[in-house]
Amino acid sequence: MMIVRVLTMNNKEKNPIEPLAISQITTASLTWRRYLQRSIDSHKITLKQGFVLQELERREFLYPSQIAEMLYADRPTATVIIKNLERQGWVTREKDPHNRKYVRIKGTDAGREKVAEVEQFIATTTLFDPMACFDEEEVKELERLLGKLNKHLKTIR
Repeated sequence: MMIVRVLTMNNKEKNPIEPLAISQITTASLTWRRYLQRSIDSHKITLKQGFVLQELERREFLYPSQIAEMLYADRPTATVIIKNLERQGWVTREKDPHNRKYVRIKGTDAGREKVAEVEQFIATTTLFDPMACFDEEEVKELERLLGKLNKHLKTIR
């Protein structure tokens, strides 16, 4: 969090609230992610692994670069995640038949079973609702503001 504050300090003259708002958004996001991860720890899977497996249920395969992009991770981090998924038997690698330099990552039956197991757990468990502190109007406003922020952030890509 200290780095976020330092990186946003140069904006204090322009908008003194911005560093605090960014810090609060970051804290809320990290707190929620940590809660969700603790909730599924007993299933021996990470949120990122689960996300990749869910995406592989929707698609025939993914390339490692696509996995890195969708996880907002660099390629080495995505490679580690893929290797861990492969070690668990939840994905396989195969050469792309159209370009042998590329590798396709495909889900396995064991990976689909793991997703079903976690989804069943979530469906039958009462999880904390982070939005319960807002009324319907506040939820709509928060969604609108965060959508606006995300649209603005896409301009820096």
